[in-house]
Amino acid sequence: MTSNTLLERLAEGPIVGDGAMGTYLHELGHDIRDGAEDLVISDPDTVRRVHRAYIEAGAELLESNTFAANRLALAPLGESFDVRALNATAVRLAHEAAAGRTWVAGAVGPIIPRPDDHFTDSELLAMYVEQVEGLCEGGADALIFETFTTLDDLLLALQAGRQVAGARLPFIAQLVYGGGAAASGESSQEAAARLLAAGADVVGANCGRGLQSMRQALDGLLAAANERGYVSLYPNAGYPELIGGRTVYMGTPDYMARQAAQWARQGVRLIGGCCGTTPETIRAIHQALAGLRKIPASSKHVVGRSQPATAVTSVATKQKTPAECGGFLRAVADVKLPVIAEIDSPPHLDWQPWAEGARALLTAGASAISLAENPLASVRMENTFLAAWLRRETGRQVICHMTCRDRNSLGLQSALMAAHAADIEAVLAVTGDPVQRGGHQRVMAVYEQTSVGLVRLMTALNGGRNASGRDLKGTTDFSIGVAYNSAAANLAAESDKLRRKRDAGAHFVMTQPVYDLDQARQVLEQTATCGMRIFLGFLPPVTAKLAHYLHNEVPGIRLNQSLLEQIDSYDQPGDQQKLALDWTWQLIDTLRQEMGGVYLITPGARWRALLPLLAQLQEF
Repeated sequence: MTSNTLLERLAEGPIVGDGAMGTYLHELGHDIRDGAEDLVISDPDTVRRVHRAYIEAGAELLESNTFAANRLALAPLGESFDVRALNATAVRLAHEAAAGRTWVAGAVGPIIPRPDDHFTDSELLAMYVEQVEGLCEGGADALIFETFTTLDDLLLALQAGRQVAGARLPFIAQLVYGGGAAASGESSQEAAARLLAAGADVVGANCGRGLQSMRQALDGLLAAANERGYVSLYPNAGYPELIGGRTVYMGTPDYMARQAAQWARQGVRLIGGCCGTTPETIRAIHQALAGLRKIPASSKHVVGRSQPATAVTSVATKQKTPAECGGFLRAVADVKLPVIAEIDSPPHLDWQPWAEGARALLTAGASAISLAENPLASVRMENTFLAAWLRRETGRQVICHMTCRDRNSLGLQSALMAAHAADIEAVLAVTGDPVQRGGHQRVMAVYEQTSVGLVRLMTALNGGRNASGRDLKGTTDFSIGVAYNSAAANLAAESDKLRRKRDAGAHFVMTQPVYDLDQARQVLEQTATCGMRIFLGFLPPVTAKLAHYLHNEVPGIRLNQSLLEQIDSYDQPGDQQKLALDWTWQLIDTLRQEMGGVYLITPGARWRALLPLLAQLQEF
């Protein structure tokens, strides 16, 4: 089949896509825990067998077995592995199975960096381009970008499609929705409108929480598509359940087929299946749509919806006024050089010394207290409890760090709602140090979200909705903070990541500590155009032992060589502390006109070491 007839066929009425590749491979006895893409090379006959099964069931559009066939996901196969060739081969296998009976869409899933990866958008784009080039070389009739959870990532992949294929191929762009909204906070209507404006021909949803998530997204998709494109839905087969040690999807083929017919009558033009669907599911859908094949595409009007969103702008990318940047930044808006002082939670049950230190730092002039969450993956008292206590007792600002290491999206949202109930008005979103760094043998890190995803969650809560789009009956008032690694080997990549955090909705930045003027000014230069308030980090290394520990063992920290040599030249602890404080003060004094705020980090448990610096800062 030729690609220029696919859109014509969609105009005539609904067509049936295929179902899950992984689910059926699992049924055939294949272990796909490490991915199914390598079967394109190691067992092409099985891949053809899956494609033929879906064709025989009635699928008119096949997807190549390339969902995770990108450079990063295929890294275990070796740096020299030919990613482009695998993608091209996968498309050819589908064409061989189709024998001219169906169209073949080259499948592209999201590239998911590991927590320690720091890719620029241009590097991610290059990986998408490499994959798309292979799909086009193999003869794809269309490109389907699927299972993306954030709009920005999908737009980047779509950009790769335009760069390689231009207008030669139709583009199908699908997000995962919950409650009518993407995890990045956009409604289905807003996301679809932006995707259509970026070149998508078909916009839709796949995966997610069963058929309900499709229903909640559908009105917005139809409203945005209207006369500008088509809508696709590829649902999971209901909700998964664990039965006898196996994950089982409970949606029957008949149930899925009845729902597919209803969607087709509403105007959906491409219907297939995602996780848990099999050839039997597709056969039932094909039979249900048999009498609906010649429904002319028409303009859809959805009651109660605003106009299709050609002019809709993401909440996260709007220029925010001070009043929209959360309670903490409002509180320090008129402070010339606000100071954040960090003091870690105790690693034991006696928290009264911590309370004494926090009060003393506020009395000495700190604008806010910062509380890390299990830094370096070490077990400490839960920081939200301490932050709530301090906020209640003093009425002063507290910044709670929150990591993606320790909670999934459900836990993060619950913790954020609890923080709001405790009147906490600032949260620093961090991915979190790997648990191995804390010496734990049986602790599993979560990392379902990255810091960018956590920023998006908070942006949604500030807008009055959770990640599923559910109304919260109120809004949080978080100033959303993010971290910046001042010692990153590639500051340009770190700055690119910072811009992604800003676009997700971040308001202010707290940097890792700096130790020399050149380093500090490079950081300020790199962050100058981000449009956020920059709190430059300073951690005085008050002993020679601490200085070498920070320099050699703590990620994100590199000390000035001259400072290390000078502190080593002193034998007395008092002299070492004086040098560290003098060095830190000289940097602060020199940079005070260039930074938006000061972020003082307590050296270990020595909070009193910050008091002289706070006293000097009060003279500004």
